[in-house]
Amino acid sequence: MRTLDPGRCSRPSTSAVAGPGRRGFTLLEVLVVLVLIALLTTLVSINGTPDPRQQLAEQAKRLGLLLAMASEETRVQQQPLSWEADLRGYRFVSLAGGERLLLTGDELLHERTWDRPLTGLSITRDGQTRTLLSQDAPALSVPIAHEWVQPRWRIELADGSAAVAVDFDENGIGSLATP
Repeated sequence: MRTLDPGRCSRPSTSAVAGPGRRGFTLLEVLVVLVLIALLTTLVSINGTPDPRQQLAEQAKRLGLLLAMASEETRVQQQPLSWEADLRGYRFVSLAGGERLLLTGDELLHERTWDRPLTGLSITRDGQTRTLLSQDAPALSVPIAHEWVQPRWRIELADGSAAVAVDFDENGIGSLATP
């Protein structure tokens, strides 16, 4: 008489066995999956589309930090710097020996373009406002103060769908403001 060893017996896998009457998914299961896919797609598309004002505000924050850093650099190095901007981008310029030199080798103060070209750029300093509204207009230039206490000033950026402003305090620190 033969005995069966339970370790050697194999049972057919459940995936290979189709039960009677089991033909696929129910309509309710398919509808639930479709609703979940639609919800996830909606969430991804809403979160994936950046807000133009938020993008411009991020650029303005970055600009405020870069200008504060350039002001510190001017104080430490005792070398005059200027910030130049047009509707396509901005750059930092050094004035060494009466010669205008674009800062290209600097890791942070290199030339940059705006994420989206601007439609308007205004600088208010010493009670005077200068505005750029044309791509062909010459760049606006602002000397970066090397004094510890400096006059307050403001930069306003607009890209057609949003506008933001950066106010600079007496210490050269920029903060977002309402235009």
